[in-house]
Amino acid sequence: MPLITPEMEFSNNQVALQLIQDKTQDCFDRADEFFATKFKRASCNFKQKGRAAGTAHLQKNELRFNHFMYQQDPIEFLETVVPHEVAHLIVFQIYGTTVRPHGKEWKAVMLKVYGLNPSRTHNFDVPKPKNVYQYHCSCKSHELSKLRHNKVQKGVEYICKDCRKILQLTI
Repeated sequence: MPLITPEMEFSNNQVALQLIQDKTQDCFDRADEFFATKFKRASCNFKQKGRAAGTAHLQKNELRFNHFMYQQDPIEFLETVVPHEVAHLIVFQIYGTTVRPHGKEWKAVMLKVYGLNPSRTHNFDVPKPKNVYQYHCSCKSHELSKLRHNKVQKGVEYICKDCRKILQLTI
């Protein structure tokens, strides 16, 4: 297996980010043409972590993408995740905060501007949480993230979807 140097990894990340920026530009261009206006362009980065493939930070006009998920299938990511997030910014620039994030306006942009199924979910693998805590119910064991574990410590209760019992910390 060839050795991957930090310089090579940085270069690969830069290429990936450039591809995302190009796709973002294309999505904005298509929206400009469809709505006969010029939308404000967004900045893009790979700051998104966790379970989300991407997020649109509306007031910052920023798109954050998950590099871990991008690497799994770059073509699928570019064709679905990027338009999904750009659609959020388009809807925000037209309607402001008066509409729901995945409401009819967002769905219409996805269908009419990008010709895509307006899906809220993705099929990419999600990274395993770094710190997991073992919990159990009456039917099986569960792994909770550090965030959820801390919420349990503050009184939040999580219930198993199968047996409907409250999860208990395994000691």
